[in-house]
Amino acid sequence: MRRKTLVPVLVLVLALVAAFFAWRALRPEETFLLYGTVEANLVEVGSLLGGRVERVDVAEGAQVAAGQVLVVLETDLLAHQIRQQEARVAEAKAGLERAERGPRAEEVRRARINWQAAETDRQRFASLYREGVVGRRDYDRAVVAEATARETYRELERGTRPEDVAAARAALAEGEAGLAYLERQRRESVVAASVAGVVEALDLRPGDLVAPNQPVATLLEEGQLWVRVYVPEPSLGKVGLGQPVAVTVDSFPGREYRGQVVEIRDRGEYTPRNVQTAEQRGDLVFGVKVAIPPAPELKAGMAAAVRLLEGGAAP
Repeated sequence: MRRKTLVPVLVLVLALVAAFFAWRALRPEETFLLYGTVEANLVEVGSLLGGRVERVDVAEGAQVAAGQVLVVLETDLLAHQIRQQEARVAEAKAGLERAERGPRAEEVRRARINWQAAETDRQRFASLYREGVVGRRDYDRAVVAEATARETYRELERGTRPEDVAAARAALAEGEAGLAYLERQRRESVVAASVAGVVEALDLRPGDLVAPNQPVATLLEEGQLWVRVYVPEPSLGKVGLGQPVAVTVDSFPGREYRGQVVEIRDRGEYTPRNVQTAEQRGDLVFGVKVAIPPAPELKAGMAAAVRLLEGGAAP
């Protein structure tokens, strides 16, 4: 009778043990909770130019790639200035080319003809002056005209002075620098993402005015969202690089964010004053960095709880 009673009890115990181990095998293994703060690498992008918004290509929470256009500003007034400067540059280029080539062959030949004609007049006036037909004043005028025509011919024959070529080259460089400055301003009318990530803040609509040198959007850099926690020295053996974790924040208690341990500091420190209680501030802890995927609802400064899961690399 006693043997018949022990058999069901033994079967019940074995069933409970089997159920316990099955539950242990099926449930996610967890160690202990660590508390810390969400930290992020935020990148602010804006325009050095400022102006009126023409269009907004993305919305808050959107995933963007590096170089993707976020906001475009109007450039009507700037385009007019660029066209004017382009005309100045074209004029300066023509001036430099004219200076480098020097006078045309036709101009040189014309100057030589003028000089020869002036020399002929000088000789004629010299003969008339010796005969007393014309006065000294008329002869002197012929001499001056011949000398002027001769020097004009020689000037054209020698070509453009090096100083004039240098001045034309400097004028062109100045015009091109002004054009490059305006082109740089036009590029500033397009605000693009400097890094890949998530648009955390962007509150603009077409027609809004944007001040120069002011951020227009805030990006959460991809792969740069993490939680910094501090592990007491006796529990450091429970944490390993690559170990999976589950992160929750107070603002969204029913939502979990999966991540992993990416950094364990080599040196211990005393618990920061803003993390633990006053009794625990004298404990020696090690900083641990837990990376989590970017999410638009996660903000830097949020309090977070990190639950360590099994399956990571050995500490």
